[in-house]
Amino acid sequence: MKRFLPKQRKEPQRDNIEPQAGSANASTCSENDSLHELRPMFQHESSSTTNDIQLNTNPSIYAPSSRAEESDISRSLFSSRQSYSTRQLSYASSKSKKTSSGGVGPALQVFDIPEDKEGGGSPQDSITEVLHVLWQDVSYIRTEYLNSLLTLSTCVVNIIDCLKDFVTFTESFDDSLTWSFSAYDNADVRRVLKTYLHLYDNLLKDEAYIRLKLLLCKNFNDFTSSLKSTTRRNVGSSTVAKPKNFAIGANEGKPLPRQEAITRIMRGIAESSTPIQEQNGSFIAPIARGPSEDMNVLCLYFGYPNPSEYHNNVISTIHELYDDIHVLVNKNKIEAASTASPSPNIPFPEVHVPPTTPHNPTRFKLPFRVPSDSTSPPMSLSVSTENAKRVSGTIGGFIYPKIDTEKQPHLSSYAKSKFAMTCGHVCLDKREESVDYPHVSSPSSVLIGLYKQALQEQQQKCVENEDKSMLESKIAYTSVLRQLDEMFPVGKVKVYDPKNKQERSEVRNFPKHRFGQIIWGERTLIQAKRTKDGRHMKEKRLSDLAVIKVNKLLKCDQNFLGDDIAFNEYDTSLIFENLYVRKIILLGRLARDITENINEVDSMASTNSMDSDGNTTHRGLLVFKYGSTTKFTKGFLNGIKLVYWLDGAIHSSEFVVNSCENTTAFAAGGDSGSWILTKLENVKGLAKKDGLGVVGMLHSYDGEFRQFGLFTPMTEILDRLEEVTKIKWGVVGVQEKGSEIVSNEESETSSELDTDSEDDSEYEDGLEEQTRALGID
Repeated sequence: MKRFLPKQRKEPQRDNIEPQAGSANASTCSENDSLHELRPMFQHESSSTTNDIQLNTNPSIYAPSSRAEESDISRSLFSSRQSYSTRQLSYASSKSKKTSSGGVGPALQVFDIPEDKEGGGSPQDSITEVLHVLWQDVSYIRTEYLNSLLTLSTCVVNIIDCLKDFVTFTESFDDSLTWSFSAYDNADVRRVLKTYLHLYDNLLKDEAYIRLKLLLCKNFNDFTSSLKSTTRRNVGSSTVAKPKNFAIGANEGKPLPRQEAITRIMRGIAESSTPIQEQNGSFIAPIARGPSEDMNVLCLYFGYPNPSEYHNNVISTIHELYDDIHVLVNKNKIEAASTASPSPNIPFPEVHVPPTTPHNPTRFKLPFRVPSDSTSPPMSLSVSTENAKRVSGTIGGFIYPKIDTEKQPHLSSYAKSKFAMTCGHVCLDKREESVDYPHVSSPSSVLIGLYKQALQEQQQKCVENEDKSMLESKIAYTSVLRQLDEMFPVGKVKVYDPKNKQERSEVRNFPKHRFGQIIWGERTLIQAKRTKDGRHMKEKRLSDLAVIKVNKLLKCDQNFLGDDIAFNEYDTSLIFENLYVRKIILLGRLARDITENINEVDSMASTNSMDSDGNTTHRGLLVFKYGSTTKFTKGFLNGIKLVYWLDGAIHSSEFVVNSCENTTAFAAGGDSGSWILTKLENVKGLAKKDGLGVVGMLHSYDGEFRQFGLFTPMTEILDRLEEVTKIKWGVVGVQEKGSEIVSNEESETSSELDTDSEDDSEYEDGLEEQTRALGID
């Protein structure tokens, strides 16, 4: 700088200024270079503006006037417009003021704070600006924690203070003013929400932080309430909403930003040919997470049977990729929803002590579903093979082959036949020796046997107790066991003994009428196809399916939920026509090219769906199922599929996220095979609003939390059956175009049921031959 000074114009030395003799720092130039004598660089006409040499190293938006400390509204240095004070909300600014007293201050910090409009602006605009400042403050605090300048507790407390300041700011507005913000329309809200979720889910897991975690949760609830003028009065309410899982699209199907990016990531993993070694059952589920339906962000849910430090490090890296996508790690795994164990799924029976009169027998309620009319089974009954010891599932519903008797006369015997459907792993379990075309029992003989065993154990306790007061209980259990044997007669079945590897006979209880026989089943990975044109895709999917030829003496002319259960207790609209399946909900697969070199097929397998009435979207669709273990549960279709590792391969599956209103698990062991259903009134784009639509069939769930239900779309199941048998298949009760609703002819009467054994033997002898004729290997 000094080498430029001699080139300046010399001025005559003033008389009233004397140079300091002998000063080593005296200027050799003739002009005076003292800062005190220099004229202001910016000359303003306003006398209120001064040239203060004490430069503020961290300037705020206020003019250097003493009035800035008295009023929250002042003139900006760079504009004549008025600006709202954000001094109380700016954590970084207030901290820098404390550290700049004396000596050289910290480096200049520039805040991107937009100016208000003339006249102060509307509350919507003002809060938008303050939300941006809030995110800057939260980001600054988070950065200090990452740089180890703050402890975790201090970081959380400082963020809580910022949230409190924001709530205070919104309270300054008049009650007549309106505003509304959500995670779906404001990027800063999503960023703050992601930071809160990261603290709640990942950093504050230790029990030592439980009180701090609850305090953070409470203040964030106050923050979310203040984002809407209609709910800001709820600040400080006793109810605290904790973060929940939501299906992508649950907020009336609205998309979230970066949803397309997550779809591409999940599809890339599903189509990857690179061998991946991961823990069996590990999964990545894309969901939405937050305290409410309109306050959530995209979340990548990582589940590992045994999370390690390596997994946490990988997740931490992914967490920094996007500022509005949350990453969550939990101890969880995907497993088949079929195994039934005596302890959790079969409760001890509740038996009432019979009255003294012998004419009034003991009444009891079975812990599994029994139809009121055994000759007309409804949907969602429990099922197992007759020789099974512990594996049980659920019958979803009934299907039929579409046979033209004129063109295919050799299959005319199948024209009036009905078939039931469940999962392949229910009937083809590797842990139990299965025979060719095994017979099945519905209700499940496994559940009948477990219940009888529990009754016998309780009866034995009463016998061993010499107390006379237990005599009536002993009589009650004996009466119940007798009724159970009358309802489910005892029969012999051949079972495989794994110890000596030989067959032996066992006595078990079975339903009076044999339900049917397995004619085909599989559980394998197959190449996925597009529904639109049948073209194969890189992605593979799980085919887990078993077809049961139903006893011809059973009437299965409708897919009916049944009258043995009051479904209107779960949903008041599940009465009359809404108890019958009338339509198949098609989850179409569409192709989409992003670039010329990358052909991205199935890019929106769930978010862009189709049905027979035209293009429509089904993400976030409200669905329900009835399984033999968890009974009636409901949830929402997720907008993006998940991927999981099982048996050394990558699988991809559509899935349902449990409804927040449902306090129980969505699915558990024993629910495999149950159909995912929805009311047609909830499906967009349909003219017919009465009845139910079938979406798919449940095959797996997340074993730890039981909040996700994995299913195969019904369209893919029917396509697979057509591929195997070369015959088109339909769902019983679903009206085909140009035809009436399919139903059975009532060719049997109740008197014919007495000759069940004779008909069964004839039915069994010809089954294998008919199966070969149908084309099923």
